[in-house]
Amino acid sequence: MKWELKISIVLLLSSIFFYAVNYLTFHDTGFIEKYILAQLGFLPISVLLVSIVLNSLMVRRTKKERQTKLNIVIGSFFGEVGKDLLRYLSKYDIKPEELAREVISLSSMSVGDIKNLEDEMKTRKFQLKVRNMNLYELRKFLIENKEFIVNILDNPVILEHETFTDLLWNVLHVTEELKRIINFDNISEDDYEDIKGDLEKLYFLLSYEWVKYVRYLHDAYPHIFQYEARTAPFIPHSYHVKKKG
Repeated sequence: MKWELKISIVLLLSSIFFYAVNYLTFHDTGFIEKYILAQLGFLPISVLLVSIVLNSLMVRRTKKERQTKLNIVIGSFFGEVGKDLLRYLSKYDIKPEELAREVISLSSMSVGDIKNLEDEMKTRKFQLKVRNMNLYELRKFLIENKEFIVNILDNPVILEHETFTDLLWNVLHVTEELKRIINFDNISEDDYEDIKGDLEKLYFLLSYEWVKYVRYLHDAYPHIFQYEARTAPFIPHSYHVKKKG
């Protein structure tokens, strides 16, 4: 017997018991009948308050808490791996000045402006000069951070964020693809095209998720938003992919 059924039976028996005590004590069936009808009349209102109003407030609060936890995870990813990876890839963008121009005034943008930038990211064609890239350096960076990415994927909170989960899987896929090739100086045209396509997809996902994350920070954490805006990964910096040790 399920626990819900057991509790229901106990509650019904308790109600019958107290009504029986009331009748044996006062012998007033009229009062009992009126009271039962009054309670039945209030029951729909009670259901409305508890099941709809309070439940919706609890769902909204739970959703907000999950969103906060999710964005903490996303922020950790960009702080540890994502922004360095974006800086590296954006150096080899076919037209890097376009992205730099779009985010140069990010700190003064409104939420609506950032949403427009986010929409532009969806339609932008991300192209990389892969032949100019140091794939050995990139592979080393990705392998060093693979365990960190896997640990994030183990966090159940990211299951509700499909595009961010897709981003993490793509990071791991590119890592495995670069590990497969020993010598990048002598790869086949097919391997080059595969790597180029995967890196450009990763570049798109990183860019889109970063702008989406920054839009969340705009109202939720303005001081962090200002820091992210000032350190936008599309604006040229003097350093390369972060090296450990």
